[in-house]
Amino acid sequence: MTRLAIPNVGNYAVAYASLADAMGVEAETCRSITPEMLEIGARYAPESCCLPFKAYLGHFMKAAMDGVEYAVMVNSIGPCRLRHYGRLHQKIIRDAGFPMKVFGLGYDGVKPPIVRHFDPPLPVFLRGSRCFWFKLSAIDLIEQEAWRVRPLELYLGDTSQVMEAALCKLETMKDAKTVIAFTPMIPARYAVIPQDATRKPLRVGLLGECSVLRDKFLNHNVEETLGHLGCHVRNFFQMGVELKSIFNLGMINEYSHKNQLKKAKNYLHARVGGHALDTVANAIRCAETGYDGVVHICPSGCLPEVVIRPILRNACRDHGISLLELTYDEHTAQAGVSTRLEAFVDMLLDLRVKKGNK
Repeated sequence: MTRLAIPNVGNYAVAYASLADAMGVEAETCRSITPEMLEIGARYAPESCCLPFKAYLGHFMKAAMDGVEYAVMVNSIGPCRLRHYGRLHQKIIRDAGFPMKVFGLGYDGVKPPIVRHFDPPLPVFLRGSRCFWFKLSAIDLIEQEAWRVRPLELYLGDTSQVMEAALCKLETMKDAKTVIAFTPMIPARYAVIPQDATRKPLRVGLLGECSVLRDKFLNHNVEETLGHLGCHVRNFFQMGVELKSIFNLGMINEYSHKNQLKKAKNYLHARVGGHALDTVANAIRCAETGYDGVVHICPSGCLPEVVIRPILRNACRDHGISLLELTYDEHTAQAGVSTRLEAFVDMLLDLRVKKGNK
């Protein structure tokens, strides 16, 4: 069967495989890239390119080496260089001697180029799209329950095991009806985990560039680390929310581009691309809803996230919320990330005690 490499989008790779199935191709997906992929990407990519570029390229190059014929690259509008990455990946892969075709998700018609190329029957594609959409909702619920339960678990690792089992179960489902029936049963899977309900976890928001936010290898498993340190985390890049914003779905969308601009209007007055606007707006939203702190995930070389760092500091300072900035590249070590997260959590606990004594 024809194979299609899909970019690393974390757990959402489980949902995107349904779209590939609907087009009659086999998905070459990964919920997180591997050290080998990152090494390949760093070897072939220009040094000045950001970490996501190298991660995407490494995944595609490894797939091309394994005989995968096609790949699809996400697109962007505005100043972010991401909008050029698909063509650059194509050139690098072809220059390396591989015949892989890289599609972009462009804005050149009702059907994206990749859908026009494989031309699946409309009813089949619509069924696959429906399954994809409901899998997104199921994945969001699986993750939200894991974020809630992990800081309460009595035995470290129980939550991660339940989460992995739920994702593997979801991966086997081929139709929307089965996914819809499975989704309400997800909380019960976490309810059996032994928990200490007397704990009062810190609330921490994760903000920044989407691919590193979503790839646990690239971010060195920051969600699990914070959870084990007693934090109820929230990753603010959720694919369902992102797609609703892109396609203006929903009459009231708190995270729409318009509402994000309104939230960040005192700090950001120009388009800087990527998810920089969301980073600033969601930091303010965290402060207003009682979060203890936010962690900014910034890949080295990511211009939008680098540009808004001084702005983000000002916004967090003005709204009285603690900020930890983490910068990632292919040389970042797990130990360094863990140490900084531990120090940040200790600081947040001290602040909680001081506020309680006032």
